[in-house]
Amino acid sequence: MAALVVATAGLLATVLMIGLAPSWRLALGGVPAWTASLVDIVLINLPMLLAAFAAHRLTGGTRVPVDRRARLEACGFDVLLGFSLAVMMRGLVEVVAPTGGGLGGSVLDADAAQAALALAVLILGYVLVSPIVEEVFFRGLVQRALAQVGGGSWPARLAAIAVSTALFVFVHVGPLGVTSGWPVVVASLVVGVGCGALVAAGGRLTGAVVAHVGFNGSGVIFLLV
Repeated sequence: MAALVVATAGLLATVLMIGLAPSWRLALGGVPAWTASLVDIVLINLPMLLAAFAAHRLTGGTRVPVDRRARLEACGFDVLLGFSLAVMMRGLVEVVAPTGGGLGGSVLDADAAQAALALAVLILGYVLVSPIVEEVFFRGLVQRALAQVGGGSWPARLAAIAVSTALFVFVHVGPLGVTSGWPVVVASLVVGVGCGALVAAGGRLTGAVVAHVGFNGSGVIFLLV
């Protein structure tokens, strides 16, 4: 229950930061776009990261001893599953709501230094930081906490996937969401269900993180071409 309380606080703090985003973007109006994007990455992801850390400390975060070879084999299997899931999710999203290109032109039109910084921040935030933090928070904290409240049964796990996915979609496309549009709704829904199912089935986060990173990375490629 303590983890669920912390998760709720982290979610509310994240929604609050998203709601305040226009204010700090206005205050940063004179700085380069990549700087404002970097501030967005830090301020929006920080509440989720802190909540996950606090829940880990409150619940003890004990590790079960595992044979190193078995752990490496499980990690390799998770990575393979994650990449496979990323390909399937991207394929499904592109069929239902194709990603529009054009980002490459806006990046390349800037001077070389600004273009390199903009691309670096894009990759850092959208492809690496946000997917990792979101998986740790939504699947590692929210979904697991909800499943534990329900006793850990499969009906409880399925309900936890549904609720955590709904919250994940809301954060991305709700009234205060990071962005909007039908393609983002589809992408958030697909990632939420796909990664949630992977965590519920295997009990580990590695595959979900790899899937989310791969999905977002392929999205950036589509945006740049």
